[in-house]
Amino acid sequence: MNRLKTYLTLSLGLCLGLQESSAQKIKVKWDFSANYHPSQNRVLQLTLINTDNVPIQLDTYDLWFNSMYPIEEINQNNAEEINQKNYRFHNRNGNLYSVDFAKGTRINVKDSITLEYKSPYPITHTSLTPNGFYLESKSKPSKHIEIGHPEVIAAKVTPQEENNMLSALYARNSLTHNGKAQAILPTPAHLKMGNGAFSPGKILDVSIDEGFNNSDKKSFSEYLRTFPNLAQIQAPKGDQGKLKIRQNKELGKEAYHLKVSTNGIEISASHAAGVFYAVQSLRSLLNPEQLQGKTALSFPFLEVQDEPRFAYRGFMMDIARNFKDIHTIKKYIDVMASLKLNKFHLHFIDDEGWRLEIPSLPELTEIGSKRSGTFKDGNSIQPAYGSGSNPTENAFLTKEQFQELLTYAAERHVTIIPEIETPGHARAAIKAMETRYHRLMKAGKQKEAEEFLLYEATDSSKYSSAQYWDDNVMNPALPSVYRFIDVVLEDIKKMYQEVGLELKLVSLGGDEVPSGSWEGSPIIKQLMAKEGMKSVYEVWPYYVEKINAICASKGMNIAGWEEFGMVNQGKGMQVNPELNHLDMYLDVWNNVIGGGQEDLAYRLANAGYKTVFTSCANYYLDMVWDRNFNEPGLKWASITDLYHAYSMLPEAFFANMKYTQTGKDLKDEYIAGKVRLTEKGRSNLVGIKAALWAETVLIAERMDYMLFPRLFAMAERAWAPKRNWENDKEFNKSEFDKTYNAFVHKVGSNELQKLDFAFGGFKYRLPSVGINAEKGTLHANTEYPGFQIYYTEDGSIPTVNSRPYPKGGIALKDHMIVKLAAIDQHGRSGRVSTYTRN
Repeated sequence: MNRLKTYLTLSLGLCLGLQESSAQKIKVKWDFSANYHPSQNRVLQLTLINTDNVPIQLDTYDLWFNSMYPIEEINQNNAEEINQKNYRFHNRNGNLYSVDFAKGTRINVKDSITLEYKSPYPITHTSLTPNGFYLESKSKPSKHIEIGHPEVIAAKVTPQEENNMLSALYARNSLTHNGKAQAILPTPAHLKMGNGAFSPGKILDVSIDEGFNNSDKKSFSEYLRTFPNLAQIQAPKGDQGKLKIRQNKELGKEAYHLKVSTNGIEISASHAAGVFYAVQSLRSLLNPEQLQGKTALSFPFLEVQDEPRFAYRGFMMDIARNFKDIHTIKKYIDVMASLKLNKFHLHFIDDEGWRLEIPSLPELTEIGSKRSGTFKDGNSIQPAYGSGSNPTENAFLTKEQFQELLTYAAERHVTIIPEIETPGHARAAIKAMETRYHRLMKAGKQKEAEEFLLYEATDSSKYSSAQYWDDNVMNPALPSVYRFIDVVLEDIKKMYQEVGLELKLVSLGGDEVPSGSWEGSPIIKQLMAKEGMKSVYEVWPYYVEKINAICASKGMNIAGWEEFGMVNQGKGMQVNPELNHLDMYLDVWNNVIGGGQEDLAYRLANAGYKTVFTSCANYYLDMVWDRNFNEPGLKWASITDLYHAYSMLPEAFFANMKYTQTGKDLKDEYIAGKVRLTEKGRSNLVGIKAALWAETVLIAERMDYMLFPRLFAMAERAWAPKRNWENDKEFNKSEFDKTYNAFVHKVGSNELQKLDFAFGGFKYRLPSVGINAEKGTLHANTEYPGFQIYYTEDGSIPTVNSRPYPKGGIALKDHMIVKLAAIDQHGRSGRVSTYTRN
């Protein structure tokens, strides 16, 4: 009997092994259905392909994957028809889905099975397609087989439609076909160019005023080491150096004066930050060859008097959705500093991950930073945004790494502002504390278990968040929520103190608490009765005041998204003037053009809130560049190319709205009805910020692509002075286009080329090629200058070995297919443009 049992076990194991081996050879293809229509019939399909030489029994597995948009059954209200299918889709919370297969379902050798579903929204770009596929064994749920991302079949476009889009791109590109680059990016407040140039040679004697301390002097030496092949020596007499750094205490902390003449270079500043920014301007004057040491350094004669337009010049990086390591973050701090940006908003917690070690609560990273297919055991959180079934190990910043970043940023005059998302977008924290709770309850430690619990087990509230979670909101009636926030803040504060820094400003999130939250919570009802609240809406300002008090007790100012300065009184969120005494900093993002809230930043600033304009319509850099299906990103807020990013006018947002790339026909009366900045509001508009949310940014190279060159536009607006035409009444589009022309030539021909090697190099977006056929000749141009176009006529993809595009254009022939692409000096190619002539 034992021999028979052993034989059966071995046979079963062999069969399972063969089945697993075959399952590993499944490929997935995603495509539009044959009769797909973006508004009337959004039917899509997943095709599972068996590439093995044996059949694959699908009914022994469930298929799991992520989808940015909800997956809906076709004829989902017809239960009989759904039951007749051999597969069924299930939402497993958030953007995680599974498919179970009917008994007997299999894929034969070299065969396939197609799964059809509906989307509630059009699939306009490749980033909206499902990803992160894996199989889970039904007999052993801890066993997973990774499949990965699908082959995506792009939306079908006719040759004529493609020709029309390329012709429109050509016309748009032509606006910047000729022009002279601005000298320095970002543009200084005052600049006077001279005739001639100063060449320092290979040795630069430096004299520094004694008003600067030794630490400053050491920093100045480090700044100057960024210039290649240039040795520094101390001038023999204090005032005789070819580079003089003088202290002028009348200048603002970040202001500087810079003069280049036959006598050398002279920098005046009151603080080290001003000297640092003067050096960045000197670097901006150089071309890529000079900065690489290939040609001699030479600085044009000029005089600059400069200071920033805004005190807060920020960039937000989301490392919660898809983690980025310390080395990647350092690169971006470097490039921020070079562009004179000074506030690094680190978004390290969200529903899909907690990415900073908190020594007092180790579960936050032990559980909250790990995504895996075995999440149901409570030792990780569920896969998201294509992360797949394999556990993500060490996907967080340790305490020591974070402190290293704090010091690294401070040396470059960048302040790191940490964000702890509360009370919404908090699922990773909620799940981590839930696991802690169960562990301690099992050990009989109820009081300790409940100390940092973030949810109420008896809460029957029904809601769905912006990312479709139904369990991602902390309960503000629980004292343990405030203990949690207090402990996390205290740990982070100590991290700053231990490296000699002070945590002055911290963001506690506050955005997108979904409708329906807390309505079914018994403990919320108790809180309302105790506090005399008549509506659950009153819980929100109560919560804001409570967490502000925690921050104030620790000597911190609170920052958060716009909702902290708003309240819902039953008719949607409106500006709440009652909390402006809290001295909060509000990151105001919601200004979707045509969405009705375009003036929200101005209304909050006018109401007395310190406002950081984080325009989703211009500076959410996870938005797509254009309408091409293969362009990565999302489009719910905007379609944002470089021109559109540059068009953001912080104090006059409506001045050029009609010229921006929205695809909407906005009537003059619509724009006229919007609130403008008052003088009080102008004084509260403390800065602007760009943000990169990471739902679609799985790897560092994609981050490079999404940020550059668009981050240059935001940096220009944050530092450069307000232009005379930057107002509603006197907006002059031709003058605007002139400044854009100078900007785009600086970016394309100079600054992007520097990113090839600066700070370890960046894989920025290369320009697309516009095409226009006219009088027997095919003309081509690029979105920004500085890159050679190559082309083929045989259907192959252009490379650096293909023919360079000739100045006079390409002679047209019948039945011609021409492929063109901008290719850099390293052989990296931009998107291929295809022109077809029948």
